[in-house]
Amino acid sequence: MSVRFCAQCGTKALAGAKFCTECGAALAGDGSASAASRWQVTTAGSAVLAVFLAAGLAIWTQILSPASPRPGPGAGAARPAAARAGAPSPGGEAKARVPLPAEVVSFIADLAAKAKAKPDDVDMWLKLAQVDARAAQLDPAYQADALAAFQHVLDRDPKNADALRGVANIHYDRDDHAKAIPLFERYLALRPDDPSARTDLATMYLYDGDPARAIATYKDVIKRTPSFLQAHYNLAVTYHGQGDDRAALGELEIARGLASEDGVRKQIDDMIATLRGEGPAPEGTPPAPPADSGSARTLFQGAVEEAFRTHPIMGPRIVRFEWTAPGTGRVLVQNFPMEGMPPAVREKFTGRLANELRSAAGAHPVDGPVRVEIADLATGTVMATVAP
Repeated sequence: MSVRFCAQCGTKALAGAKFCTECGAALAGDGSASAASRWQVTTAGSAVLAVFLAAGLAIWTQILSPASPRPGPGAGAARPAAARAGAPSPGGEAKARVPLPAEVVSFIADLAAKAKAKPDDVDMWLKLAQVDARAAQLDPAYQADALAAFQHVLDRDPKNADALRGVANIHYDRDDHAKAIPLFERYLALRPDDPSARTDLATMYLYDGDPARAIATYKDVIKRTPSFLQAHYNLAVTYHGQGDDRAALGELEIARGLASEDGVRKQIDDMIATLRGEGPAPEGTPPAPPADSGSARTLFQGAVEEAFRTHPIMGPRIVRFEWTAPGTGRVLVQNFPMEGMPPAVREKFTGRLANELRSAAGAHPVDGPVRVEIADLATGTVMATVAP
């Protein structure tokens, strides 16, 4: 077999590789005549990969979910528990396995092979660990690989802050506070000004049965970074767990004022209502229309909005819905790079939304067509039209 080199960056290709492990470009001679039509991780494609694995996936999927909190030690099912640092968003903690696109699986395998060929290349192993960790948010099978890769980095560089945070995050996700706490503490000794990590450490103290230390640590975060929403929310949850609902409501009001998304504010409002004894709206109740909408939403529209807002990826990006007819409308999203999705991912994504429309129409029939456009808030560009 002849030696192949990447036409994009000149790196020698590994045997059987379909993608360059240096720049991600598709390699010639991979046995597929349609390689150019697939998701190629070229200069533009690598940005998409970065969205799904290197950065955006964590932002989209590892965010607070007050609607389905993680219970602390000894907590009853109805008692809220502090959640992971980030902004509140719709969705639950439980995550079903979502198969990764074949091209992404190939990219990760190629990167792993290259890293194994250079065991002392700390930067390469850190990159592999971070990619595995992002992939694990969709497919938990990658979690063990991520942990092993992070540990490989720490074996060679015990003070590597990114690796310490990565391992701490994995143990956090596993609810293993005994292992997570010392890792977060080591990380913060190197990077003391990270409010997200310090908030996660406080939550681990809470899960470890030390609410006083958790409260003190949340307060320390707020003192350092008063605008960090998550610390206010988690402090409120901790106060509630200690029976101090007055203090909890005060922190929730601050958190609500810091929230920038409608879905986040609604979830905080629901918790405020619960603590005040009012209770959130019953499940299935369509959300109330905004003050300037001019008319109430139909049951169909309410069901669609609820389904779309609880989508784990798109939900946090939704700004508002605009309905033009009983069954047709537009959802405006911000910072959502849908146009960069590879065809297979885009088809699966829109297919699931189409199923939500079909379910809503079946439960709440409407006259006329059923169709929802997904449009970019900044430009007004329609990125996709979803219909059952």
